[in-house]
Amino acid sequence: MSILTSLQLILYALVWGLGCAVHREERPALLHWLGFALLAALQAALVAWRPEGPVWLTHTGSNVATVFSLAFAGRGVLVFLRLRPPDALWFGLPLLALGVLLFIGPAATSARVGAMAFFNALLLGAVFMQARPAFLAEFGRRMAWIATLPVLAQLALNLFFVGWGLLQLPLDITGAQAVPTATWAVALVSAGTFNFLFIFLVALRLLNRLREQASRDALTGVANRRAMQERLHLEWERARRYGRPLVAIAVDVDHFKRINDQHGHAVGDRALQAVAQALQAQVRETDQLSRLGGEEFLVLMPQAQVAQEGQRLAERLRAAVAALELRGAAGAPITLTASFGLSESQPDDADREALLRRADQALYAAKRRGRNAAVRWSAELAGATD
Repeated sequence: MSILTSLQLILYALVWGLGCAVHREERPALLHWLGFALLAALQAALVAWRPEGPVWLTHTGSNVATVFSLAFAGRGVLVFLRLRPPDALWFGLPLLALGVLLFIGPAATSARVGAMAFFNALLLGAVFMQARPAFLAEFGRRMAWIATLPVLAQLALNLFFVGWGLLQLPLDITGAQAVPTATWAVALVSAGTFNFLFIFLVALRLLNRLREQASRDALTGVANRRAMQERLHLEWERARRYGRPLVAIAVDVDHFKRINDQHGHAVGDRALQAVAQALQAQVRETDQLSRLGGEEFLVLMPQAQVAQEGQRLAERLRAAVAALELRGAAGAPITLTASFGLSESQPDDADREALLRRADQALYAAKRRGRNAAVRWSAELAGATD
């Protein structure tokens, strides 16, 4: 069993080594977890050497390897979360554990195991306290709890051994037959749990990035049409359920085809990026700016009224675009303006597309009025065309 455990941990180390080779962005964290797996494998090998091996090495040495492996694991989690681990804690605490365990020696089994568990608990507690806010920010409350449950379980297990050591209860793990009842309880559970936790974290971050890429416009970085449709469905249902208005602002960059024809598509792309940045800087945190395609954008404003917040925002957006300074390839200045059409959800809307249709009608009216304007939808605009 001990040999198989060591081989399993070496396989984990190989996985992290391969991960370092192919995943450069996460390499610092993966290197920490590679060190964790190698030290855990060393700990298992030292335990497997009992009772034939030197007592200082197979007992005190294995305990030291356990503490250092957890230090690598915990510091790797903080590095993965883009935090700055305090070196005084993550290097100083394992070194202090080394001194304490050497002082206790291999003979005082209960005290030695209790001391090891005490330092393990300190490291696990530090991981939990430092990493949890970052977990919540990146992965949300549910995933944060899933990720921290193994840490809390290991913390409870080590606190149990701390209590065991404080009570000086008999703990005979010097014989080969007694090893699984104590040391393996920490070694096996820790190694397996943490390696799968680390794999889970890497996979979850990759999944979140894929979702982010699927919902973002590649050129401008704002939400794309797919993300807009999802948000529109959510906000429209919420508006119907609670009777709260929802405002849509359709945006179209004026004479964009002329910019592409006269200055080239590269300049046109820069113009769209500049417009998107200007619009994004003006919307509220609760609003969503999305690019529908080409030079068309849409702003969704939940819990807003078109005659108040909607009109004020549209005027700010119009002014922000008009204030942009862009030059073509030859240095010639490019005038940028945009037209805006505003609409508000109605209690008798048959579907959420009705809101967008009214915004488009108002946008067409802004175009007909000479562009660089913001027009609210009214019944007179029904049926208007470009």
